[in-house]
Amino acid sequence: MPTTKPSPAEAKADFPALHLPDGRQAALLLLRLFELRDGARNKPMTRARLTPPMLKRLWNRRRLSPAFLQDVADWLLVAGWVFFDAGSTYAIVRVTAVENWPRVFTKPIREDLSKVAAGTYKFSEHEHLLWGERMPSDGETNGGDDDDIGAKTPDDNE
Repeated sequence: MPTTKPSPAEAKADFPALHLPDGRQAALLLLRLFELRDGARNKPMTRARLTPPMLKRLWNRRRLSPAFLQDVADWLLVAGWVFFDAGSTYAIVRVTAVENWPRVFTKPIREDLSKVAAGTYKFSEHEHLLWGERMPSDGETNGGDDDDIGAKTPDDNE
């Protein structure tokens, strides 16, 4: 007895429509995750590390384009969060937390700035400052804290 294959239109009807959240919707999903995390901790989060695999799962995306990430960052800023690329991971910080950080002033290097403007400043004398923090090599980590909601889990495929 021959079996008939469903027509392409019938086969497509069996699958739910796929949806890629836009930047606003992606921001809302991340904020919802924070809301749930805050409730579980009984303490509001002020910062978090977010791994690319976790964000891809959260936002149903195979890649995180710069334009999409900027759109998400713009919406998160509206909500009071600063989202940024931190090298091999992403990070997010509450604006109110940043506002409490100490400020830095240029007064201590006023003379240096005059030399920069005149083209006589010797940048090479301060090259060591760029090497102050060594990047971790493959297999090393920088550790973390309890706000690491993007921590690797067994279901991370990347």
